[in-house]
Amino acid sequence: MPGLVTRNWRLKLLAVVLAIFSWAGVVLATNPPGTRAVSLPVPQPPSPEVSLPAGYMLTQPIPNLTVDITGTEDHLNAFSASSLQVTIDYDVIRAVGQNVPATVRLPVRITNTDPNIDLDDPPASIEAQVDSSGSASEPVQVVVSHAPPPGYQDNPGVATPATVTATGPEHELVGIVIKTQPIDLSNQRANFDASNILVYPYSAQGRYLSDVNLSPAAVNVAITVVGVDTSRTSSVVLGVITGAAAGTQVTVDTYSPMTVTLTGSQDIINGASLATLTTGGIDVAGQTGTVTYKVPIELPTGITANPSTVTATITVTLLPTPTPAPTSTPTSSSAAT
Repeated sequence: MPGLVTRNWRLKLLAVVLAIFSWAGVVLATNPPGTRAVSLPVPQPPSPEVSLPAGYMLTQPIPNLTVDITGTEDHLNAFSASSLQVTIDYDVIRAVGQNVPATVRLPVRITNTDPNIDLDDPPASIEAQVDSSGSASEPVQVVVSHAPPPGYQDNPGVATPATVTATGPEHELVGIVIKTQPIDLSNQRANFDASNILVYPYSAQGRYLSDVNLSPAAVNVAITVVGVDTSRTSSVVLGVITGAAAGTQVTVDTYSPMTVTLTGSQDIINGASLATLTTGGIDVAGQTGTVTYKVPIELPTGITANPSTVTATITVTLLPTPTPAPTSTPTSSSAAT
């Protein structure tokens, strides 16, 4: 019996080894090992769990960490990123002191709670852009993208409140400019008054500062829009003459002036309808002979005329009464017949 075990033992050992390798090959063929890259968010302020040393801030968000994990295909498929916890040591930022803005390398620790996967050379640190935090109270500039239509002009806009508080990295607050969103007045013929106009921070060179916050984030804006006055010359005609009695004749002897100078808003006064103006009507009821009238010129709202009245001389005369034709008397011979 002992000889049965020891006989050809080398051959038997080789067979066992080959069997183990064959089994392993079958297992690995159906569930092979592999590596997968996982993107992990980095905890960063502001959040209840993470805070920076007082007086400092990140000038831009820290990007996600990419970590390689290894395991069998089944374990990789069952893996959840929540099994990996990222911890950042932000206290090392204190070491930069006043030497800001600065790039700081922060220590990273990744905790793995999944026993079926391993981390493949995880990162030990990550870079962060750091600056000291500050605030500044700055005036609001009202921005007009399009001027009012022809005939109107706008005065500088007024923002309420007139200043807002900017908070952010101190180096971004140097020369900061606060501007409203562009306001389009291309169809505005009256005063502009609107609330909740957004405001934005810009550098002195015009670069939008995405890492600066404003309080309040919106203001009220009032812009005075007025008509541009101009003048023109227009002809004048008399209005309708009414009230003439039957059997009379009305004659306009003279009226003056026949042209006047108009003054008013440019967009109204240049209208073709103002090339000729009409006076108010003239009532000659009960008139005979020659009478002089002062008649106002009819004008659109916002337009004035110089002079504003027309003097008209009108004569009303009676028409001659026709003489009746004589009636003939019959003769005696005609009567006898």
